Amino acid sequence: MNLTFPNLIELILIAGIIIAIGIPLFGKIPNIRPFSKIDPAEEEFKHLLVRKEEILLSIKELGIDLQADKISIEDSDALRSKLEGEAISILERIDDIKNNKKKGVKSSSKNFLPA
Repeated sequence: MNLTFPNLIELILIAGIIIAIGIPLFGKIPNIRPFSKIDPAEEEFKHLLVRKEEILLSIKELGIDLQADKISIEDSDALRSKLEGEAISILERIDDIKNNKKKGVKSSSKNFLPA
C-alpha cells in the first residue's frame, strides 16, 4: 500500500470526521432523566386553576345568556349558585395547597367537585 500525501490528508480528514461525529453520539451520556417526577399536588393545583377559569367564564357567559333572553332568571340563578358553590370549594382547595406548599407539607387529595 502506497501512502501518498493526498491519501494521508484524506485519512486524517476521515478520522477527524468520525471522531467529531462519534464523540457526541457515543460519548458518555449524563445520567439525568429527561422528565422530572410528577408532583400530584402541583398537578392538582394546575388543574384547579384551569377549572377556576372555566367556572368564571361560565358565570360570565351565563350573564350574557340572561341578557339575551336565552335562559330564564330562575334557571340562571340556579346555575349561578351551583357554579359559585363549586368556585368557592375550588378556591378553598387552592388556598389549602398554597398553605401546604409554604409549610412544606404534602397535601392530601381531596375531592373538590360535588358528586
